[in-house]
Amino acid sequence: MSKAIHMFPGEFRGASRSAGVAAVEFVISVPILIFLTLAVAELGRAFIQYDTLSYSVRNSARFVSANSIDPTTGEVDVGAVVTEAQNLAVFGTIGKGSDPVLPGFRPGQVSVLNAGNGNIEVIGKYTYDPLLGGLLPMFRGGPLSTMFQMTISVTMPAIG
Repeated sequence: MSKAIHMFPGEFRGASRSAGVAAVEFVISVPILIFLTLAVAELGRAFIQYDTLSYSVRNSARFVSANSIDPTTGEVDVGAVVTEAQNLAVFGTIGKGSDPVLPGFRPGQVSVLNAGNGNIEVIGKYTYDPLLGGLLPMFRGGPLSTMFQMTISVTMPAIG
């Protein structure tokens, strides 16, 4: 019987070494994949909140556009509909609701203006607060802040 002669003393010998390499690759790649997944989810959440803000401000501008002309003078007067327009943008109803369409959105963040030339303007400002902002204190008011201001401005002619 002859014995197999190995030419290289440290040569590859089976699946046990490749399992160790796979474990190291897994440990290196999983945090990167988790970070990418969270980043994509956060970006999607920001787009959804921006779209919700845009929709609510447009609805409010339509309401102001249809209800801002004073019937006696025929001039644009937004003063009578400011509170209702703010409530419509924030709560989705002209009465004061209980739950805002966005977390932390308040009527004070919605401005209703007479833009001149028979136009009205509704401006909504909302500070986006990331989902992980509360979990990572260094991102909340620290040197790296991920909070940013979303601003939507809609100008329409007063048609009411």
